[in-house]
Amino acid sequence: MLFLPNITGVKFLAGFSLSKSNVLVDQTPTITSAGVGEIASNISDPDHSLNYTCGTAAEAFTVSYGSQTNISYVAISGHTAARPANAVIELYDNNTLIDSVTLKRNNNVMFTFTSRSFTALEVRFLTSPNTYQMTVSFIAAGQHIIIAKGEQAGYNRQWLNRHTTQKTTTNMVVAPVSTITKSKALKGMLSLPNEELEFVRDEWQEFIDFSEQQPFFIKEDQLTPESSYICYDPTSTIKAHPSAPLLGVLQLKYTCFNGL
Repeated sequence: MLFLPNITGVKFLAGFSLSKSNVLVDQTPTITSAGVGEIASNISDPDHSLNYTCGTAAEAFTVSYGSQTNISYVAISGHTAARPANAVIELYDNNTLIDSVTLKRNNNVMFTFTSRSFTALEVRFLTSPNTYQMTVSFIAAGQHIIIAKGEQAGYNRQWLNRHTTQKTTTNMVVAPVSTITKSKALKGMLSLPNEELEFVRDEWQEFIDFSEQQPFFIKEDQLTPESSYICYDPTSTIKAHPSAPLLGVLQLKYTCFNGL
């Protein structure tokens, strides 16, 4: 469980980020190192059963969404860039590098920054070898909110956990014989116990509206793009604070996918 008090008016380099909009849905990006017979609009669809596999051109696999305004995050979910070896994912505005991350594993990624416009919003995947046919399921971009982080000991860092469970058959001396590994969904929860009513009425309501329509991203550390996961099936509750009537107590439960 995450314990996240909000401190109004203070900016943090570290802290939780939650996406509250996505402007890329229904947009069709332009692709460099295009795959044969692939559908570019799949990358803009939150449905992770739809994806895009690039071609074998010896150049960066680039997904470009052209001009965009009012953007403070870009997130990538369900990619295989780091499957053969370490990979780099870069965010560009035309030829200007905005942010980048080097990945050892196929973590979901969320870049956050001060809200800005893009002349050409581009996500570039640099794989090794550079002809590797990687796949990506979903790219989103829009506005996000930042919540100051106060950690309750023992909560699950969902970006480091695995989507697997194992059951092992044993013999007569209880030694392992065979193991079956199955995929499972990860469950998370945010607890925000001291939120000002202005935040609850405005930004949090915008977030709830968005989360009921599309999956949203959480990033646990502003300085670590791969500390991210995409969340869905949210349940939000809002209660009165037991000792401060001008504060609210928020709780958000969700299912999440971190890419691993």
